[in-house]
Amino acid sequence: MTTGPLEGIRVLELTHAWAGPYCGMMLGDMGAEVIKVESPRQVPEARGGYPYVNNESVIFMMLHRNKKSLTLDLKNPKGKAIFHDLVRTSDVLIQNFRPGVVQKLGLDYQHLKEINPGLIYANLSGYGTTGPKSDLPGVNMIALAESGLASTTISEGRAPEPLGYALCDVVASMWTAFGILSAYIRREKTGRGQEVDMSLLEAGVSLMFSPVAQHYYGAKDWVALNRRNDANAPAGFFKTRDGSYVAVFASYPALWERFIEAMGVQHLASDPRFVSRNKRTANSPVLHEIMGEIFATEDTDHWVELLTKAGVPTAPVRTAGQMVENDQVLARDLIVDQEHPTAGPIRVIGVPVKLSETPGKVRTPAPLLGEHTREIVASLGHGDELEALEKSGVI
Repeated sequence: MTTGPLEGIRVLELTHAWAGPYCGMMLGDMGAEVIKVESPRQVPEARGGYPYVNNESVIFMMLHRNKKSLTLDLKNPKGKAIFHDLVRTSDVLIQNFRPGVVQKLGLDYQHLKEINPGLIYANLSGYGTTGPKSDLPGVNMIALAESGLASTTISEGRAPEPLGYALCDVVASMWTAFGILSAYIRREKTGRGQEVDMSLLEAGVSLMFSPVAQHYYGAKDWVALNRRNDANAPAGFFKTRDGSYVAVFASYPALWERFIEAMGVQHLASDPRFVSRNKRTANSPVLHEIMGEIFATEDTDHWVELLTKAGVPTAPVRTAGQMVENDQVLARDLIVDQEHPTAGPIRVIGVPVKLSETPGKVRTPAPLLGEHTREIVASLGHGDELEALEKSGVI
């Protein structure tokens, strides 16, 4: 039985934090053999991330399921030689080291493509490999600022607010995975690999199409001034009587008609400020203020039932605890139980995309440090050197 559509593809992962590991996780979920290369002297913090279970980071375990761990000293000539052997047998390499590190180690694309011309080499960085800031490190918070995403949360003099959890890291990972698979399809035709270059900045900018459209062709800085990152109204999160929030989207003309009918505000249809979608968007602050007062008169469940019945997209704003118990989430296998060798039973996020013939799957828990070192090094023809390599600290 196949382990997934990417079965038979070997991926090397030289990564840390979120961006690189999330990309490797995506490929591993789809059946690729993902080998995380780590230092034999790896500090515990490098495998960290709150919260912990039995001294194991749950974030690390979530991001590194379906992977193997190889410990290898890449600064040691023998370690580098073993790594080159591994490169010869691999299809993909993902790295997100600080700019300049792989060049100093001689592990950049220009060097490794000489060893394996078919290698697909993915760089994940803060700013990309070109441009005036390409030498600077990057993290999600800085990418939110540089890309303009943070500005979409400014309102009434308050400071910008973080968006999601490592949003730019995750989106960059998705684009990188897309680039890797695109390059792989191309390699099937030409036999040649190539370099995939993705950054956290570009991940953020890729989500800014609506604010950019507003900037060029609408009211300048409309998004920042109105704390809205789309051109839809009424649409947003409204506080209800019980203190929770309800999400409503009623921007499209047909939805607007159903919405005002269900809410008993048919008079708004003839209000000059709201007679068209464009008018409603331009006057969204006042429209949302009007609707906010109405939503505050009943509990969230009331509005969800009323508007869902009317055919208006509506949902309660769920906490993480409510989401993991959601019948739809559970029906789609989005919460999966795993047994980790030291952490014990844990629950992780499942594979979001479903394939009918070769589905992805959460197969194995995150590896212990160096768990697969002997197996991998021996498979490369160094089985008789294992004791010496361990003693010298190469593996």
